[in-house]
Amino acid sequence: MMATVQKIARATQVAFSADGVLIKQFNEPAAGQTVFHLHVHVLPMVEGAGLRPHSGKMADQGLLAEHAAMVRKALR
Repeated sequence: MMATVQKIARATQVAFSADGVLIKQFNEPAAGQTVFHLHVHVLPMVEGAGLRPHSGKMADQGLLAEHAAMVRKALR
């Protein structure tokens, strides 16, 4: 699984022209888990930009589709 996370992280950094990536995985409500299956968050990070807290709310589906297309393109 981590080999796939690494591949996605590299593509995410390229797709978003990010300075780096933050990889997060939450386990149980005390740790902030709101979706109860194993998944990994790969967040593009820009130097100096703040990190918003995990809200558990989904972003706009159109925006998510655009972002997914950007990452898929970077995987090629």
